[in-house]
Amino acid sequence: MTAWQVEDWINLFTVQSFKQVTPEQLKPKGISEGAEVQVKWKARFASGSGHVVKVNKEHLEYLLDDNPGRRRHFRLAEDVRPFLAAGDCFQRHQVLAGQVKPLTSDESRCAGRCDMAKLLASRERTVRFTGCKLARLAKTTELEGVVRALAEDGEEDPYVRMEAKAYLCEVVRDSAATQFHDILFQCPDEQMRLEAVVTLAETRTPEAFQLLRTVLQDTAQPLFLRSACAWGIGCHGTKEAAEVLVQAFADVAPEIRQEALHALQDLGAIGLDPLVKGLENPSADIAAGVAEALRRIPNVPVGRIAELAEQTSSTWPAWTLAHLPKEAVTPYVAALQSRRPDVHYAVSVLWNFLESWIAADWTPGAMP
Repeated sequence: MTAWQVEDWINLFTVQSFKQVTPEQLKPKGISEGAEVQVKWKARFASGSGHVVKVNKEHLEYLLDDNPGRRRHFRLAEDVRPFLAAGDCFQRHQVLAGQVKPLTSDESRCAGRCDMAKLLASRERTVRFTGCKLARLAKTTELEGVVRALAEDGEEDPYVRMEAKAYLCEVVRDSAATQFHDILFQCPDEQMRLEAVVTLAETRTPEAFQLLRTVLQDTAQPLFLRSACAWGIGCHGTKEAAEVLVQAFADVAPEIRQEALHALQDLGAIGLDPLVKGLENPSADIAAGVAEALRRIPNVPVGRIAELAEQTSSTWPAWTLAHLPKEAVTPYVAALQSRRPDVHYAVSVLWNFLESWIAADWTPGAMP
């Protein structure tokens, strides 16, 4: 699954602004990708932050902050117009020119309380979807009847129905099993089953979490769905989520283990306690997984890991110590020289290897 992260400027557009400009139609995707029809509108995005120096009908000239001594420019096609004037500053990823103008900061600022009832009654499905999501985020209980009608309408857009079901679970405490069980386990459309997982990932209730956990641990379910559930469990952002993901390292499917690893990395400090405890797990697969997760997370409790290295017979605490920042680990490893010379020696050997030139291109089992 994809984990989205915000990077610099976010360009916002209205639906109406896209409708006013005829797009270019691209070659349809293959059947394996859903046979979607793709369209595009021309746009020029900023590669970094900077400011506009000069602009006219033919070109736009600008300077980037990381190289203020070099002027840059690009030509404006006949169907492309600039959206900034000379002297205007911009951020990385901001649209500087194009066919469809993004909203300005002032235009995108909320003008006041949204009329969610009006959104839910809109003829536009995207607007109805937005109304359901806003009602859920705002915990607006007085719209239950309208949202429930959308959730139960078999002719309604499936994405709108899914968001309406999330509202019913999170705001009025409907059973997640009642709303999503049939979609997850019986729906013939795999895409809808996947969308149900995505919705449950955003539905922060114990029942939604348990439903994701049930699918993840049911080996009779398709791999794509179980893998998505591992991602969805991580989205709940709790210690319990981390505990479930640690156990997923014992799954026979490498895709599940990898998804659990990425989810634990995203959880960060929230999952540290279950991860450290996992270093003592008798399952080598679980211990190896938590060691790798700890290697990827900053500010891990080095002292606790050093205690495990001293007190247990497991090799994974020592392995983990060797892969953490050396400056944080060195005092603890030095103390192990007299108490656990074998662990001290093991970490020293690993350090020698990791700091050698061959470590950068080392492949297990490789032959000349």
